[in-house]
Parts: sequence; structure tokens; C-alpha cells
Amino acid sequence: MTAESRSEGKRADGSALGPPGRPRDGRIDVAIIAATRELILESGYPALSLSAIAARAGTTTAAIYRRWAGKAQLVHEAVLPADTIPPPLGSGDIRTDIRSVVETVRAMFDRPEVRMALPGLIADTVADPQVHTMMISRLAGNLGAFENRFGQGRRTDDHLPMLAEVVAGTAIFRILIRQDAALDDAWVDAMTEMITERWPPDGD
Repeated sequence: MTAESRSEGKRADGSALGPPGRPRDGRIDVAIIAATRELILESGYPALSLSAIAARAGTTTAAIYRRWAGKAQLVHEAVLPADTIPPPLGSGDIRTDIRSVVETVRAMFDRPEVRMALPGLIADTVADPQVHTMMISRLAGNLGAFENRFGQGRRTDDHLPMLAEVVAGTAIFRILIRQDAALDDAWVDAMTEMITERWPPDGD
């Protein structure tokens, strides 16, 4: 991280804001994000460098640092953007709602760029509080909506309801252990059935 990036403010998700009074060119942001996704698929996360991203995007590493504090923050926003998956809406049927949670997790993680980046990004998430906050924020925004519906309170030190931890944790573990492991309809069905065994049908 450069002195420039440290001196700037931060977005709510922890990524860097540009210098005050200097409007950012949104086209550069789009080009950087696109270049990051392309290079992750081509070379993987460990070999990814900001200089390569800048060259592919037709910009400079200084421009990247004006927007993100470093590689992990940039990759996180590129592969897990906050607006990728809308929060699921309750249907009124417990099994349908749980399946919606599982399908939301699949949509978040079952993309080639996520699978390629996730092992390295998880390691950097553990080491970097900013990246950790960004990841929890993404998950909480998409998966926290069902908390009251399922009657699950959470401990004061928990960021996510346990159901979200179980489903997201299972998907992440599956990808980390076997990158080619499917998160397909059969996986969604199996997860939904396993979880809904603890709830009786509505009206029972």
C-alpha cells in the first residue's frame, strides 16, 4: 500500500476513495475491474499483479491505488461485487425460502473467476481486516435477510446468522478442497433437504 492510498478516505466497504475534489473517471474503474477478472482467469490469483492489471486496463498502478488499497481489495470487488446478487425475498414457505438462500450462495460463488480467486483471497481475508470486513459485508447483505424468518437470533459477536454460515461455509469449503466440485442443482437440492429436515412443513 502506498502513502497515497493510506492518506485517502475509504468507502463503506473498506476500499479506497480518490483524492477529494478530483472526480474519478468511471471508465477507468470499469476497465480495471474487467482486466482483473480476465487476468484471474488467465493466470490465477497468486500470479496476479497490479502492474499487469494496469497494463491490461490501459492505466497506471497509481490509478489503481487511488481506488483500492491493494490487490486483495481490488480482487474482492472484482469477483464479489456488492450488487451481483440481490437479497432474497421471503416467499412465506420455509423450504422455498431456504432453497433461495442456497441458490443465492451458489450464484455468488459458482463463477469461474470466483473459483480461481477464492483460495488466495481467503488467505488474504484472514490476514487483512479490511478484506475481511468487505467479505462479511457482501455475505450479510445477501444472506442476512432471512434471519427473522427462520427465528434465528445471533450472538453479539456473530456477523451472520448460523444458516448463512452453514450454507456459505459449505460452498467455500467445497471449492477450496476441490475446485472442480459442482455447485449444481443436485447440490442445491441436497443442501436444501438437509437443512429443512429440522423444520416441519408449514401448518404442522
